[in-house]
Amino acid sequence: MTWDEFCERIKAMGTDLDEAGTRHLTNQVACWLTFALGADVAHPTLFRSSDPIYQWGGPNADQVARRAPIAGSGVYRLSGTMGSCEEFIVQVKLGAVQSGGATIAKEINASGLGIGPGDDFALTISAVDPGDGTTWIELDPDASFLHIRDYYFRWLAAPPATFVLERLDTQGLPSQPAEIGAILADAVRELENSAAFWNTYQERMLGDQPLNTMLTPRAEARGVKEIFYAHGGVALDDDQALVIELQHGDAPMWDVQLYTRPWYEALDFANHTSCTNHALAGPGPIVVSARDPGGQNWLDTQGHDQLLATVRWWRPTGQPEVTTRVVPIDSLDLEPVDRRAQVAQRSAHVSWRYRT
Repeated sequence: MTWDEFCERIKAMGTDLDEAGTRHLTNQVACWLTFALGADVAHPTLFRSSDPIYQWGGPNADQVARRAPIAGSGVYRLSGTMGSCEEFIVQVKLGAVQSGGATIAKEINASGLGIGPGDDFALTISAVDPGDGTTWIELDPDASFLHIRDYYFRWLAAPPATFVLERLDTQGLPSQPAEIGAILADAVRELENSAAFWNTYQERMLGDQPLNTMLTPRAEARGVKEIFYAHGGVALDDDQALVIELQHGDAPMWDVQLYTRPWYEALDFANHTSCTNHALAGPGPIVVSARDPGGQNWLDTQGHDQLLATVRWWRPTGQPEVTTRVVPIDSLDLEPVDRRAQVAQRSAHVSWRYRT
């Protein structure tokens, strides 16, 4: 692919986009060009594909997402230290990130391996168990990329996890970057598929679900296997609040987060209370509104007329449940909270989590 062809494809994607769509496309150009430029299977590099800059696909504000291209014939070591990270999930996936597949071949988590905050870890990812005493993750022969999610629920101002990915069977071999035409072709393919997929994802997912109600919690094929998800479209007047009450089904971890429509970008979670979880929330329901009604569990719509609310539950033993109701903001009787201190904690944590 030539540069002119690449630019023409991008130009076509940008036709008739509003400001939010143009911003999302700009974000995606940066994301997928960076991923394609670093996609050396012989010497893979972890790419942070979800953070305050790269916003796509409903990024979880409690996590960092990383990806790296791998080969089913390779031998890899994933090592590092947990820092303040409370959980990680490593998935071996098949197919392309956006343009085909992303099927989960293998999924493991830190807690299942007895790894917790502050611990060091070393995992071997290969087709055959090396028998060297390290934790082994079996590598599918059709594996194409590694997907890592590290989670932070307490939002501490402390060092996050460090992940180091090495391909052991190609050490010493010269790096052979792909031809620029192939890089451009890979990037534009992912761009086109990502934009088309996420622009219509919420519409497909919600169907005719009434606004300000939530779908029945369920597992999702493209998500983490251990998580149940529930989603709902939110549209409120300035004097209204959406009250969300959760039954957790004995899930040890959960979160509630707000996203833009239709692009499924996270709201500003560093400088506003646009999400909460089991470690941050206080007693009582979650309240979504444009004005601050008080209370520990307020989620700020940040001036958006319509939003998507997503709830996640980790490892529930029973069926989670969620109910909603729209009420006048002035009818709420919530305890005052030091919102400035609450936001300061969030901002400090985000600065630490994404410090490099």
